[in-house]
Amino acid sequence: MNFASAIECIFSVTDSVAPGGIMHWRYCELLAGAAANLATVSLGCGIAWPSPVFQKLTEPTLRDNPFGVVLTEHDRTLSEAALTIGGLAGPLLACWITKHKGPRIALLLSSVLYISAWLMLMIVGSVSLLIVARTIIGMANGYVLLTVTLYIGEIASDRYRGALGCFIQIGTTLGVLIVYCAGPFVSYLALQAICCAVPILFGTLFLYMPETPHYLVQCGHGQRAVEALMFLRGARHADEVQCELDEIREYVRRRDADDGKPARTVHHLKHLFMHAGNRKALLITFGLVLFQQCSGIDVILANSEVLFLESNASLGPIYGTAVLGVLQFLSSCITPFFIDRTGRRPMLLASSIGLAIALATLGAYFTLNRYAVPVGPIRWLPLTSLVGFVAIYNAGFGPVAWAIVMEIFAHELKPIGVTLCVLGSVLFDYAILQLIAALIQAAGLDWAFWMLAGICIAAGTFCWRIVLETRGLKLVEIQQQLCGTKVMRL
Repeated sequence: MNFASAIECIFSVTDSVAPGGIMHWRYCELLAGAAANLATVSLGCGIAWPSPVFQKLTEPTLRDNPFGVVLTEHDRTLSEAALTIGGLAGPLLACWITKHKGPRIALLLSSVLYISAWLMLMIVGSVSLLIVARTIIGMANGYVLLTVTLYIGEIASDRYRGALGCFIQIGTTLGVLIVYCAGPFVSYLALQAICCAVPILFGTLFLYMPETPHYLVQCGHGQRAVEALMFLRGARHADEVQCELDEIREYVRRRDADDGKPARTVHHLKHLFMHAGNRKALLITFGLVLFQQCSGIDVILANSEVLFLESNASLGPIYGTAVLGVLQFLSSCITPFFIDRTGRRPMLLASSIGLAIALATLGAYFTLNRYAVPVGPIRWLPLTSLVGFVAIYNAGFGPVAWAIVMEIFAHELKPIGVTLCVLGSVLFDYAILQLIAALIQAAGLDWAFWMLAGICIAAGTFCWRIVLETRGLKLVEIQQQLCGTKVMRL
């Protein structure tokens, strides 16, 4: 059964099928994007996993600890470093597989990485195996972030481009929510089994999704490219997608060398750095992923239970963390409905200001705590600030930054440009985790939050001065505006 006939079975009650077996349903593009982003649910599980698990592994009672020994701070540091090392290798592997096998096959293979890692964590008996498993999870995280971005970028139409770009954050926050809600209440082994079920579900559903038309055209499969476009756009006849197919052929021609073979990576790197418009695209995307990671989101997600414990929050660490998970998932679901109405820059600016206020509030609370000022009447403040932080991040900077990364590069430079952004994201994330950990040890939680608030203010300035507004622009018009050409916005 191919993807068209499978989807036809699902929606045959309410939708018609065009001649040739291609289903006519206007939201198939969103369906394919949602199926692809089930892979990012595993990414979210990998990010949130330390929060409940390290609490179990550091309990002196060893009640739910498969190692039989208390995990040390050194072991945890090695685990975080392993995640980063894997995260640097993942995008490089994904870029190579995507180039030779296509984004669809590359994305399907991500489930193999995640299943291997979760199975290893289920049978883990030593810290060494834990570190190896976390390395594989880090590799899978970087791998998925790249392949999902490329897949969505190549199937998205101008109409749904912004909304589809936000799906990455929705999937990630769903994974975080699963771990936050299940982790404290189930055993160590059961949590790994739950996480392992996610990539199995993704692989099963995504089997029925199409390959990207860009890759099919590149491989010379013109008829399959037409069928994929008809499915994605809900078209009844091939003539309806002919114009877009011609554009894709032109994009593929630019990506290829003069001899018709795919151009080497060195050629694309040279074009990326030598052309003024491409350099600006790289500056914008690198700046966004830098400020996104340095906002401290992963610091809070990986240490949420510890933060609630330190702050003596009235709701408690376990239920407070669950509330965070629910709120960030719900807030990320809101963004696709507004990103093409309000625009990217206004959402980034508002998000930066909101994040700075929430972090400054946390800094003020822990400053009062440091000087033994009674904080009983405001015990609700840490929970309120943390909830506000994750809600604002997931409604703004989180999804919008990756939506811009997905759309701002020229098609022929998208693989190498997105790869560099994912590598930068992994490095920035590890750097800020280590910096914040060192700052907390040396100066306390209050100084850490004050520093993060300052970074968010800098992020707002960057968005105001540098970031390009892409709402209402076609991909070609975005490239024109990057080069300094003024474009009439619809």
